[in-house]
Amino acid sequence: MASTLSHSSPQPYSLMGLPRELRDMVYTNVFHFASPTSDPATRQRKLDCDAGYSAIIHLSTISFDWLDLMRTNGLIADEMRQIYRLPAYHNSTTDQTWSAQLTLNNDEYTLAWISLPCPSSCVRHLSIDFKINLTLSMFGHWDNDSKDKPGNIFKALLELLKQVACHGPNITVSETLRQPIVFETISLNISFADEDRPYLMSSGPESVYILAYGKRRIYSHLIGDIVTACGNHVLEDKVRHISIQGPKSLGSQKTDITIARVEETNQK
Repeated sequence: MASTLSHSSPQPYSLMGLPRELRDMVYTNVFHFASPTSDPATRQRKLDCDAGYSAIIHLSTISFDWLDLMRTNGLIADEMRQIYRLPAYHNSTTDQTWSAQLTLNNDEYTLAWISLPCPSSCVRHLSIDFKINLTLSMFGHWDNDSKDKPGNIFKALLELLKQVACHGPNITVSETLRQPIVFETISLNISFADEDRPYLMSSGPESVYILAYGKRRIYSHLIGDIVTACGNHVLEDKVRHISIQGPKSLGSQKTDITIARVEETNQK
């Protein structure tokens, strides 16, 4: 009688088949925000603010592999929360806040995410540390054409907010979120990059004008644009409340702007 030998094919390894120590090593390796890439197109995007103006934004590349892995099953999610110190339920303001540093240099913005403690479905607040690099050569560029219409800084911020609300923090990709984000609060902390570097400014009346009135004008125009946008309900589908803190050197107090919500009731 001929005997047949059965050869069992090797079973593929699964993550849950590994010891917990090895799984923790996997979780640690996939959890990183900075991911170097050789393709500059994935790190740069043009913000089409309107028909006659566009700005370039450079984005720190982010890896979201850890979120995809966390969605595998409940056990993996619990183990990853222990490694990343992420809460199971995002109830506090800190847990629900995305924080970013935005730097403006002439026509180019650089956006670096500092903290992304929760997925887009849980985020409620956005905190932006906005640094403006104002130089003598480019002074007035942002305000010369802003009479009776929103300034270019505000238009760029509004377009950036639209991108984040639709795409999440990874705005360089074309994939959109299942549900757009509506932030309850946006905190905007504005400062000027050359405030503490007076040696970059030439001496004389012109430099005094730029340091004093020039910065105040840009800051006040940005606040005025946001207030107008709130009154015109431009931001109501993206944010509920805006908190603005200006440069301390200008003596400006913190400004809180709440967008009035008008609820319409249908009477039959």
